[in-house]
Amino acid sequence: MLGHIILSATLALMPGAAAGATLQARRGQLPYLDPSLSPSERAADLLGRMTWEERVGQLGGIRRTMSRVNGQPSFNRTGFEEIRETQNGNIGLGPQFNYAEDVLPVVNQLRDEQINNTRLGIPYITIADSVNGIWVSGGTLFPGTITMSCSWNLDLFGRVIAAIRDENLALGITWVLSPEVDIARDPRNGRNNEMYGEDVYLTSEYGIRYIKTMQEKDEHGFVKIATTIKHFVYGQGSGGVNRASMAGGINHIMNDLGIPYVKAIKEADPLSLMVSYSSIDGIPMSFNKYMVQDVLRGIMGFKGLVMSDANSVEYLYTESKVASSREDAAIKALRTGLNHELSPAGAGFFTTLIDAIDDGEIAGLINESVRAILEIKFATGVFDKPLPSVEGMKKTLRNERHLEINRNMTRESIVLLQNDGLLPLDRSTTGKVAVIGVYADMINAGMYAACNATDPAYGDSLRRSLEKALGEENVLYEPGVTSYLPNNDTSGIEPAVAAAKEAGLAVVVLGSGWGTFDPATFNNERTDGEGYAHADLGFPGLQQELLDAVLDAGLPTVLVMNGGQVFVLNESTRRSGAIIHAFLSGEFTGDALVEILFGDVNPSGKLTMSMPEANGQFPVAYDYLASDDAGGFGPANLYDWHWPRGSRYVPMRFGFGLSYTTFQIAPPTVDVGPKNVSVTVAVQNTGNMDGKEVVQLYYRPDYSIIEFPVMRLIRFQKVEASAGESKEVTLTVPYEELGYYVNGKWHSQGGNYTFWVGNSSRDEDLQRLNVTLAS
Repeated sequence: MLGHIILSATLALMPGAAAGATLQARRGQLPYLDPSLSPSERAADLLGRMTWEERVGQLGGIRRTMSRVNGQPSFNRTGFEEIRETQNGNIGLGPQFNYAEDVLPVVNQLRDEQINNTRLGIPYITIADSVNGIWVSGGTLFPGTITMSCSWNLDLFGRVIAAIRDENLALGITWVLSPEVDIARDPRNGRNNEMYGEDVYLTSEYGIRYIKTMQEKDEHGFVKIATTIKHFVYGQGSGGVNRASMAGGINHIMNDLGIPYVKAIKEADPLSLMVSYSSIDGIPMSFNKYMVQDVLRGIMGFKGLVMSDANSVEYLYTESKVASSREDAAIKALRTGLNHELSPAGAGFFTTLIDAIDDGEIAGLINESVRAILEIKFATGVFDKPLPSVEGMKKTLRNERHLEINRNMTRESIVLLQNDGLLPLDRSTTGKVAVIGVYADMINAGMYAACNATDPAYGDSLRRSLEKALGEENVLYEPGVTSYLPNNDTSGIEPAVAAAKEAGLAVVVLGSGWGTFDPATFNNERTDGEGYAHADLGFPGLQQELLDAVLDAGLPTVLVMNGGQVFVLNESTRRSGAIIHAFLSGEFTGDALVEILFGDVNPSGKLTMSMPEANGQFPVAYDYLASDDAGGFGPANLYDWHWPRGSRYVPMRFGFGLSYTTFQIAPPTVDVGPKNVSVTVAVQNTGNMDGKEVVQLYYRPDYSIIEFPVMRLIRFQKVEASAGESKEVTLTVPYEELGYYVNGKWHSQGGNYTFWVGNSSRDEDLQRLNVTLAS
């Protein structure tokens, strides 16, 4: 028996032992152990054999199997058993800083015990978040979600997710709490870094690719990893605050927030869905029967398991005060349509239903919920597949193919926003470089990444990458100032300016965030991430003062931004010779930035969130309604947003990103068929450097039943072209996709449409087409 001790990777277990070995003798006799039957048939048989206590136990789980004590992985047998007794549907892995090789032996033993030492041998399903890679340390560390969306490369993204999937499988994880397909419409939201951007179509495409790749079936017909699409509905909480309420009617929810859910449910069939913390129209989502039953199940047609977000059932009682007790909260959540509780660290609220055995309605709802999780367990093969081995895990994690995919994704996700000719730098003439800012010497990967920001084991910072490329003697590093408040220490600014003057060239790295959920980095110094909204979108702390001081010295300066958000770039900041946004880092971000700085890689990333010009300029997403820009007496930039003068139309907007080469998109041709419209363009690389361009197609019906955005993305394709080369791109759209929801019903129409094709959503980057579609 494992006690409360510090564990090492040498713990002797049975790697690769077949799950449920002691049940082999009964496999020909018990239908639920027959893999030739469907998941629903097996679940129905098993459900009929389960006691009431066994059924209730499936509704929750043990979120944190392990912990850390004095910086080492630890397992508390007593604490684990206290929870397992009543919550045994799933298990999680524990802290992010524990390494996979230490975690797997412990989790394997617990899995084996559950299978062989319980009456029916119902295994746990292992569940984890999976954003940048596996939840714990030791896997390939990819860039954050918002970063990867800036690649606009779905095929490459699919290869990333396949690598993340295989690394999860090597740990025995068969259920992930991803993807998040919420829309990043409010730049103040600290969780925008977990999203794919502000556009519903682009988010849909990334979400669908994630789900299809994760849920691909293996050679035995088992789903490799079940996905959880989330958070229904979320993204526009009051003030950008994480758990804040949201306002909006059914047309707003369906057209501005819900499209990715509809498309993913229809095209990818995610096996589970997580509701959000938010109250919608005053009703918390874990208690919002209209949203779960009428909208999600009814209009959207979702058939899978619905789970709570962590602690959200508890919040019905403790925070929102819509439940009078723990049991009342559980019953209301169950009646709403929730099937599973993502439990807090201790006892879950669904465990209070253990006394509801005589309530026919509750018993029926519990049976439905248990059937839902059993079907996921059977679909993913946890009853049938062997436990993963440490040897197999080591062959999979961080293999060369995964690392190369990671490098390529990082290279394509970095966005060049401004360049006055300073970049690319010439290696033959570049001597010393001053590298300035605390973010230049860390890996800022986001809260959901298994990453100690300052530990070289997780990758090279930009400072370290430059030192490897140029030699340590040629890189003058100065942190300058801290990145958080309250702190009025300006003593580091003068040494930073002195270093810039000595080098003659400055690379200033400013940002926000850093750290994970691990207590070692989860502290009040955080400025971005879950639970950390932004009242100010400038650079936190005294970072702006640091940059201004360097720019005032009149030196060539490259600004590199790092963090899961967009920033307000004031006039002083725009004095920088070049501006790059790297968003949230992967382990190769430092290397990729060096490659881009010196022209070894041509930047090809494009923004998926528009960058406001002033604080308070919200919303700033490119697909606003025309009336949002009307102002009191005319355009908002003339009246309403008069000081500082602003507009809904911002220059660094969705789809924008620069290259070291130039591309010309020829006048398009249009083919209007009986069911589809196709737009064809020739894309020529007219510069002297190979590069990649993103062709983007936008549309708007000339007239609509409800007010429609000024434009919306409907197709895109990334194109690679050598210097002087021309490529033809055809983007085809079924008429049906050009519709919109009106009071919960999809409406598509013929008539006159405007299409735009180009390489960003900016007017100057688009060519306009007027097209008449058949009714």
